[in-house]
Amino acid sequence: MKKALPYLFICTCTITMAQGIKDTVRLDEVVKIETSHSNNDAPPFTSVKYREGERLSDALNEFSSVYVKSYGSGGLASLAIEGTSAEQTTIEWNGVKLNSISLGQVDLALFMLGMQDELQLVRTGYEGTIGGTLQMNNEVKRDSGYSIGATLRAGSFGTYEAAANTEYAKNKFSGATKFSFISAQNNFPYTNTYEAGTPTVKQTNAAVQQFSVLQQLNGKINEHNELSFYGWYTNSTRQIAPILSKPADGQLQYNYSVRTMASWLGNYNRWKLKATTAYLHDWMRYKDPNALLDETYLTHALRSSFSATYSFPFNMILKSELNYDHEWANISQYNAIKTRNVLGLKSYADYYFLNGFKLHGGFREDMVDKQVSAFSPELSFNYTGKIATNNRYTLGFVASRNFRFPTFDDLYWVPGGNPNLKEEISWNGTIQAKYAYKKMVDVTLSNFYIYVDNWIQWVPEGANWQAENFRRVFSRGLEASVHISNADETRPDKFTIHFTASYTYTQATNLDAFAIGDASKGMQLIYVPYHNAVAGLQLEYKRFYLRSVNNYTGEVFTSTDNSQSLNGYFTSNLEVGKDFVIGHVNVGASFRVSNIGNLQYQIVAQRPMPGRSFEGTLRFKFVS
Repeated sequence: MKKALPYLFICTCTITMAQGIKDTVRLDEVVKIETSHSNNDAPPFTSVKYREGERLSDALNEFSSVYVKSYGSGGLASLAIEGTSAEQTTIEWNGVKLNSISLGQVDLALFMLGMQDELQLVRTGYEGTIGGTLQMNNEVKRDSGYSIGATLRAGSFGTYEAAANTEYAKNKFSGATKFSFISAQNNFPYTNTYEAGTPTVKQTNAAVQQFSVLQQLNGKINEHNELSFYGWYTNSTRQIAPILSKPADGQLQYNYSVRTMASWLGNYNRWKLKATTAYLHDWMRYKDPNALLDETYLTHALRSSFSATYSFPFNMILKSELNYDHEWANISQYNAIKTRNVLGLKSYADYYFLNGFKLHGGFREDMVDKQVSAFSPELSFNYTGKIATNNRYTLGFVASRNFRFPTFDDLYWVPGGNPNLKEEISWNGTIQAKYAYKKMVDVTLSNFYIYVDNWIQWVPEGANWQAENFRRVFSRGLEASVHISNADETRPDKFTIHFTASYTYTQATNLDAFAIGDASKGMQLIYVPYHNAVAGLQLEYKRFYLRSVNNYTGEVFTSTDNSQSLNGYFTSNLEVGKDFVIGHVNVGASFRVSNIGNLQYQIVAQRPMPGRSFEGTLRFKFVS
């Protein structure tokens, strides 16, 4: 057990910190993020051109009021939406699930902005998933010519970031080649409250180097058929910074991932057919010289799907999808190589009434080896209407039942894995209202209700911890967002104001105690803030811009009885820049100050975050 503890901590840190649940069918994505390479006119708070090349985990808080749980700059980072756990939140790449088969989650600190053309953050679960979904998509372009772009950034604490992107599209062939690189020492100063006199010291053993390359190819065979291929490689070397109460440490983690995907798309009159096969390989090596540990972990996943969509002549669309996954893990703590096969079926129908109503219904069901999942139906209803000219509103309702099977760690980790675990089952509901005036004003208000049974939790069992289906959780809350802009695409040099703000209130309550004397019943789940908000303002004039992004995260509890907590924190970032157009070349330069107030704060207990920092950025893009 002593030998397994360090990796067990890394793997289950977000599992043992109980969290909530979330809804189903997507009413609407809350934020759609487009890179500068795919759309130069994207709104400034959804344009990745300002943050391209940095870690996805660092940038997500700038785009919406989601909660990203970070173990420090460059450390493990996971996404939790509206009280859900990282395991219940799905990360997809061109429709293929990337969640680790061993941990069930994705470390977003290993992803860099710019590898994809578009991100969509779906704040409610859909198609049988309990939590929300972050979708990363690569765009297929036609006859857009040739372009090359690059971003170079240097900042405090030995931080250097670079990203490059070459795109080519002519006639029936298109492709893209993308690179990203990050190097950071992360040797920022912080106040150590665990040492006598609370001295200011520098972060140690926190250096990071990451590299990523993606190759995309697409060919249109004829009028009806096209083929696409994607290859994506990432490599990371990370020192694991010590906690405040144990300043001397020397842990290291090495990661590399190979992701390949091939897909065929066929369009035949009213039929749209798609077949996809993806291979995902993850390798991790963990070293702890103090514990004499040097462990290697291997996982493989083959994910295949075939979907058929038929558009009826009477405003109805029917889509069915068949999925097959083969998963394989070689991890010493399992005492054997473990495999499993997942067969899934999804079927959904959308009916569009002529008066603005839309009705959506369907179901999802999986079979994992010989175990059949809970039947997961979903139903949504939307209405879009006009109050007056240029004034639109949308009202919507969603209800669904969802499930999640245990991870390999939950089932097979020795000691503590439990092969008799049941799947988690949730009931989800959302009501949403939206108002829009032209492209100038967009307001959204929604609430959510999520009830989960058979919540999987690692609990004390004698001298060890064990995975059990012991907990029910009820998560509910409110979300609000507003976007205001006077941008005019026909007058790019006029004075422009962009304002955006979003707020999330989440109450995620544990309904059960796991033992006599357990005081967690009725309490807020740990590491789930009641309040999370972001607000941004950007002023532009003749391609000069001043940009301010401000984030607030409320208090989070660090003990299940809510007797211990971390204070809420407010951070403010300011950026000034200028964009130039010289013939076919777009050039940009900017300077940014992050955490202007030099706030000392923690997202995870005993894991300090950087104070005030500075960075300069140069970027260019050439279009033929």
